[in-house]
Amino acid sequence: MPRQPTITEARLNNISTCVAITASTLNVLVDTLKISGLEAILNTTQSLLKLLKTVKQEKNECAELMEQTHNLLNAIIGVYVKSDIGVELLPSTLNEIANFTQTLHKIHTFVEAQHSGSRVKKFFRQGELSGLLKDCKAGLQQGVGFFQIKISDMISTAREMEEQAQIRHQEVLNIMETMSSSDSASSQNLFQLICKLQLHLNVASKAQNIPWS
Repeated sequence: MPRQPTITEARLNNISTCVAITASTLNVLVDTLKISGLEAILNTTQSLLKLLKTVKQEKNECAELMEQTHNLLNAIIGVYVKSDIGVELLPSTLNEIANFTQTLHKIHTFVEAQHSGSRVKKFFRQGELSGLLKDCKAGLQQGVGFFQIKISDMISTAREMEEQAQIRHQEVLNIMETMSSSDSASSQNLFQLICKLQLHLNVASKAQNIPWS
Protein backbone atom coordinates (compact mmCIF):
# COMPACT_ATOMS: atom_id res chain seq x y z
CA MET A 1 0.00 0.00 0.00
CA PRO A 2 1.52 3.35 -1.03
CA ARG A 3 2.47 5.74 1.74
CA GLN A 4 -0.02 8.53 2.31
CA PRO A 5 1.45 12.03 1.92
CA THR A 6 1.88 14.10 5.04
CA ILE A 7 -0.06 17.35 5.44
CA THR A 8 3.07 19.27 4.41
CA GLU A 9 3.56 17.10 1.34
CA ALA A 10 -0.10 17.51 0.40
CA ARG A 11 0.32 21.26 0.86
CA LEU A 12 3.23 21.23 -1.59
CA ASN A 13 1.27 19.10 -4.04
CA ASN A 14 -1.68 21.48 -3.89
CA ILE A 15 0.35 24.62 -4.45
CA SER A 16 2.29 22.92 -7.26
CA THR A 17 -0.96 22.01 -9.02
CA CYS A 18 -2.32 25.53 -8.81
CA VAL A 19 0.95 27.25 -9.76
CA ALA A 20 1.13 24.94 -12.78
CA ILE A 21 -2.25 26.25 -13.94
CA THR A 22 -1.10 29.83 -13.46
CA ALA A 23 2.10 29.06 -15.37
CA SER A 24 -0.06 27.80 -18.25
CA THR A 25 -1.85 31.13 -18.30
CA LEU A 26 1.48 32.97 -18.29
CA ASN A 27 2.67 30.76 -21.12
CA VAL A 28 -0.27 31.74 -23.30
CA LEU A 29 0.21 35.43 -22.52
CA VAL A 30 3.90 35.23 -23.40
CA ASP A 31 3.43 33.20 -26.59
CA THR A 32 0.38 35.00 -27.91
CA LEU A 33 0.49 38.57 -26.68
CA LYS A 34 4.28 38.90 -26.61
CA ILE A 35 4.22 40.66 -23.24
CA SER A 36 7.69 41.81 -22.29
CA GLY A 37 8.90 41.06 -18.79
CA LEU A 38 6.88 37.88 -18.29
CA GLU A 39 9.10 35.35 -20.04
CA ALA A 40 11.73 35.29 -17.27
CA ILE A 41 8.98 34.87 -14.68
CA LEU A 42 7.46 32.03 -16.69
CA ASN A 43 10.77 30.19 -17.14
CA THR A 44 11.70 30.47 -13.46
CA THR A 45 8.22 29.37 -12.36
CA GLN A 46 8.34 26.31 -14.61
CA SER A 47 11.76 25.39 -13.25
CA LEU A 48 10.50 25.82 -9.68
CA LEU A 49 7.65 23.41 -10.37
CA LYS A 50 10.17 20.73 -11.31
CA LEU A 51 12.20 21.36 -8.15
CA LEU A 52 9.15 21.14 -5.90
CA LYS A 53 8.57 17.53 -6.94
CA THR A 54 11.75 16.36 -5.20
CA VAL A 55 12.35 18.90 -2.41
CA LYS A 56 13.61 17.15 0.76
CA GLN A 57 14.09 19.85 3.39
CA GLU A 58 12.28 22.95 4.65
CA LYS A 59 9.08 21.83 2.95
CA ASN A 60 6.89 24.14 5.02
CA GLU A 61 9.03 27.15 4.11
CA CYS A 62 8.99 26.16 0.43
CA ALA A 63 5.20 25.79 0.50
CA GLU A 64 4.76 29.18 2.17
CA LEU A 65 7.02 30.88 -0.38
CA MET A 66 5.13 29.30 -3.27
CA GLU A 67 1.74 30.24 -1.83
CA GLN A 68 2.75 33.89 -1.68
CA THR A 69 4.38 33.59 -5.09
CA HIS A 70 1.10 32.31 -6.49
CA ASN A 71 -0.75 35.30 -5.03
CA LEU A 72 1.67 37.66 -6.76
CA LEU A 73 1.59 35.77 -10.05
CA ASN A 74 -2.18 36.16 -10.07
CA ALA A 75 -1.87 39.84 -9.19
CA ILE A 76 0.55 40.43 -12.08
CA ILE A 77 -1.67 38.53 -14.53
CA GLY A 78 -4.57 40.62 -13.24
CA VAL A 79 -2.68 43.84 -14.01
CA TYR A 80 -2.28 42.80 -17.63
CA VAL A 81 -5.84 41.53 -17.90
CA LYS A 82 -7.27 44.81 -16.60
CA SER A 83 -5.05 46.97 -18.81
CA ASP A 84 -5.49 47.46 -22.53
CA ILE A 85 -3.46 44.86 -24.39
CA GLY A 86 -0.55 46.49 -26.17
CA VAL A 87 -0.50 49.48 -23.82
CA GLU A 88 2.70 49.81 -21.81
CA LEU A 89 2.26 49.58 -18.05
CA LEU A 90 3.33 52.38 -15.73
CA PRO A 91 7.09 52.49 -15.05
CA SER A 92 6.48 51.90 -11.35
CA THR A 93 4.51 48.73 -12.13
CA LEU A 94 7.14 47.45 -14.55
CA ASN A 95 9.81 48.14 -11.93
CA GLU A 96 7.90 46.15 -9.32
CA ILE A 97 7.47 43.25 -11.75
CA ALA A 98 11.25 43.35 -12.29
CA ASN A 99 11.75 43.29 -8.50
CA PHE A 100 9.46 40.28 -8.26
CA THR A 101 11.50 38.54 -10.96
CA GLN A 102 14.62 38.98 -8.84
CA THR A 103 12.80 37.66 -5.78
CA LEU A 104 11.60 34.68 -7.79
CA HIS A 105 15.21 33.87 -8.70
CA LYS A 106 16.13 33.96 -5.00
CA ILE A 107 13.22 31.63 -4.21
CA HIS A 108 14.46 29.29 -6.92
CA THR A 109 17.92 29.24 -5.32
CA PHE A 110 16.46 28.57 -1.86
CA VAL A 111 14.24 25.72 -3.07
CA GLU A 112 17.07 24.22 -5.11
CA ALA A 113 19.22 24.17 -1.96
CA GLN A 114 16.63 22.00 -0.19
CA HIS A 115 17.54 18.89 -2.18
CA SER A 116 19.76 16.06 -1.02
CA GLY A 117 23.31 16.58 -2.23
CA SER A 118 22.42 19.98 -3.68
CA ARG A 119 25.40 21.68 -5.31
CA VAL A 120 23.83 25.06 -4.66
CA LYS A 121 23.74 24.46 -0.90
CA LYS A 122 27.50 23.88 -0.84
CA PHE A 123 28.07 27.47 -1.91
CA PHE A 124 26.32 28.84 1.17
CA ARG A 125 28.04 29.28 4.51
CA GLN A 126 26.24 28.45 7.74
CA GLY A 127 23.43 30.92 8.29
CA GLU A 128 23.47 32.32 4.76
CA LEU A 129 20.45 30.28 3.69
CA SER A 130 18.50 31.84 6.55
CA GLY A 131 19.46 35.24 5.18
CA LEU A 132 18.36 34.20 1.71
CA LEU A 133 15.00 33.04 3.07
CA LYS A 134 14.59 36.37 4.83
CA ASP A 135 15.30 38.20 1.56
CA CYS A 136 12.73 36.04 -0.25
CA LYS A 137 10.04 36.83 2.29
CA ALA A 138 10.89 40.54 2.28
CA GLY A 139 10.69 40.67 -1.52
CA LEU A 140 7.34 38.91 -1.55
CA GLN A 141 6.00 41.22 1.14
CA GLN A 142 7.09 44.22 -0.90
CA GLY A 143 5.14 42.87 -3.86
CA VAL A 144 2.08 42.22 -1.71
CA GLY A 145 2.20 45.83 -0.55
CA PHE A 146 2.66 47.26 -4.04
CA PHE A 147 -0.14 45.27 -5.63
CA GLN A 148 -2.30 45.92 -2.56
CA ILE A 149 -3.08 42.29 -1.85
CA LYS A 150 -5.13 42.38 1.33
CA ILE A 151 -4.68 39.83 4.09
CA SER A 152 -8.35 38.93 3.65
CA ASP A 153 -7.61 38.13 0.00
CA MET A 154 -4.78 35.74 0.83
CA ILE A 155 -5.68 32.20 -0.13
CA SER A 156 -5.90 29.79 2.81
CA THR A 157 -7.27 26.62 1.20
CA ALA A 158 -6.61 24.66 -1.95
CA ARG A 159 -10.25 25.12 -2.97
CA GLU A 160 -9.91 28.91 -2.89
CA MET A 161 -6.72 28.71 -4.92
CA GLU A 162 -8.45 26.47 -7.44
CA GLU A 163 -11.28 28.98 -7.81
CA GLN A 164 -8.88 31.89 -8.32
CA ALA A 165 -6.91 29.95 -10.93
CA GLN A 166 -10.16 29.31 -12.79
CA ILE A 167 -11.12 32.98 -12.61
CA ARG A 168 -7.79 34.10 -14.05
CA HIS A 169 -8.03 31.54 -16.84
CA GLN A 170 -11.52 32.74 -17.70
CA GLU A 171 -10.36 36.35 -17.81
CA VAL A 172 -7.62 35.42 -20.26
CA LEU A 173 -10.14 33.40 -22.27
CA ASN A 174 -12.32 36.48 -22.53
CA ILE A 175 -9.38 38.49 -23.88
CA MET A 176 -8.62 35.81 -26.45
CA GLU A 177 -12.24 35.66 -27.59
CA THR A 178 -12.37 39.44 -27.96
CA MET A 179 -9.17 39.48 -30.00
CA SER A 180 -10.36 36.58 -32.12
CA SER A 181 -13.59 38.35 -33.07
CA SER A 182 -11.78 41.60 -33.91
CA ASP A 183 -8.88 40.10 -35.88
CA SER A 184 -10.00 37.51 -38.39
CA ALA A 185 -6.46 36.92 -39.67
CA SER A 186 -5.35 35.42 -36.37
CA SER A 187 -8.68 34.00 -35.23
CA GLN A 188 -7.76 30.39 -36.00
CA ASN A 189 -4.60 30.47 -33.88
CA LEU A 190 -6.43 32.23 -31.07
CA PHE A 191 -9.21 29.64 -31.19
CA GLN A 192 -6.63 26.88 -30.72
CA LEU A 193 -5.19 28.71 -27.72
CA ILE A 194 -8.66 29.17 -26.23
CA CYS A 195 -9.20 25.41 -26.45
CA LYS A 196 -5.82 24.86 -24.80
CA LEU A 197 -6.73 27.14 -21.90
CA GLN A 198 -10.10 25.45 -21.45
CA LEU A 199 -8.33 22.10 -21.08
CA HIS A 200 -6.01 23.53 -18.43
CA LEU A 201 -9.01 24.63 -16.38
CA ASN A 202 -9.84 21.00 -15.64
CA VAL A 203 -6.44 20.43 -14.02
CA ALA A 204 -7.38 22.62 -11.06
CA SER A 205 -9.89 20.06 -9.84
CA LYS A 206 -6.99 17.80 -8.82
CA ALA A 207 -6.07 20.06 -5.89
CA GLN A 208 -7.06 18.67 -2.50
CA ASN A 209 -9.09 20.81 -0.12
CA ILE A 210 -6.63 20.81 2.80
CA PRO A 211 -6.31 23.93 5.00
CA TRP A 212 -2.95 25.68 4.60
CA SER A 213 -3.07 27.93 7.62
